[in-house]
Amino acid sequence: MSKPAILIITHVFPPAGGVPVQRPLSFAKYLPEYGYEVHVLTTRNGAAPVMDPSLLRHVPASVTVHRSFTAEPPFFLRQLASRLAPSSQPTAGVQGSQGSGRGFKSRLMNQARKVLAPDPEVAWVPFAIRKASTIIRRHGIGTVLLTAPPFSIFMTGNVLKRRFPHLNIVADFRDEWLNFYLKTFDFGSSGIRQRAAAIERQTVESASLILSVTPSIIQEIRERYPEQPAGKFVYLPNGYDPDAFATFTPTRHGTGRVVVTFIGTVYRASSARYFLDAVDALPADIRARFETRFIGRVADDEKAFLRNRKSDVKVLGFLPQAAAFTHMQETDYLLVTMTDAASLTGKIFEYLATRKPILAFARIGGEIDKILDQTKGGWCVDPDDRHGARELLINAATWASQPDGWFQPVLEAIKAFERPAQTAKLAELMQRQHR
Repeated sequence: MSKPAILIITHVFPPAGGVPVQRPLSFAKYLPEYGYEVHVLTTRNGAAPVMDPSLLRHVPASVTVHRSFTAEPPFFLRQLASRLAPSSQPTAGVQGSQGSGRGFKSRLMNQARKVLAPDPEVAWVPFAIRKASTIIRRHGIGTVLLTAPPFSIFMTGNVLKRRFPHLNIVADFRDEWLNFYLKTFDFGSSGIRQRAAAIERQTVESASLILSVTPSIIQEIRERYPEQPAGKFVYLPNGYDPDAFATFTPTRHGTGRVVVTFIGTVYRASSARYFLDAVDALPADIRARFETRFIGRVADDEKAFLRNRKSDVKVLGFLPQAAAFTHMQETDYLLVTMTDAASLTGKIFEYLATRKPILAFARIGGEIDKILDQTKGGWCVDPDDRHGARELLINAATWASQPDGWFQPVLEAIKAFERPAQTAKLAELMQRQHR
């Protein structure tokens, strides 16, 4: 009996790096263990912000990776366009040629947004459809899993479902689209939102399964489509790959300081300003002990918040996973920041896998707070709670000098987020679709 064949369509895949790669990579890595013939379709020249070729070693030889061209602009051009884009707020007193120039730039940017709607990666859609159609015919694909963002990827799934009605479509929302992603990443004009809402509705109606990484996101999507069967909407959390942590060994940095490490992308919703403001407000003798390391990409509009701080701040940029793990091994604390209560950044699960204590500046009662309460993996303070932040950091400075073994998270609760277990659940859900 032949194995069921699945096609995973993802915009980013190794050698691209970063947190967004980990979920599709884990599905591709572990689904063969549950009897699936796995194919992956990704871009050949996609605008990946970071690269980490070392992740290719996690792709099993049995997995076939297909790549297709995309006409989207390279990542550096997007960054340049973002820097050149005129402010949405007019500057008082600006007249004449400068004002005219700003108006031209604004019109140009608005036109570009209309063409590249709902997101710049929409330029991959026609190429992805063509390549996916060939793969489906040639390999007898029965299930297509699309993971987003970018959310334009769902347009590919909608076309494929019309062309191949037998397909089971699995739509994986790694973020909430309409009320979080569009606003956070500046795609939120009314026209783009209307188009996005239409694409999402078509996706939800045609998909066999709707997955997302937090209960809050699943509930929000579910409430938009009450006429759809409740069983279609499934919470499937992110997690961590235990193989990646097989040789992880906590060490002491030996600097006499309190080292706090942030790994991932710093952007508007994950702004570090609240944590750094809290450190700056500490008594001088305690503040002098803190050293904060940022590993990963920092969005242009967040860079200013990391400069001219009273404490020691080191911006190390993106590092391959192995190098990042070295910093995680020796840090005293791992930092997570998130102002959106429904969002749960994927890196928190790798944090938990280290068994290192987590300092979270996130909404009380939100998804990050719930995970930390469940695992006892650290402490959460609301970004706006200055008194609570001060108390937490003063305590953290004291705890950092404790002997090994002082911090005891709930290991069984953490192990529940291992990626093989999450993939096993996905395989079970998909198998039900075939019955």
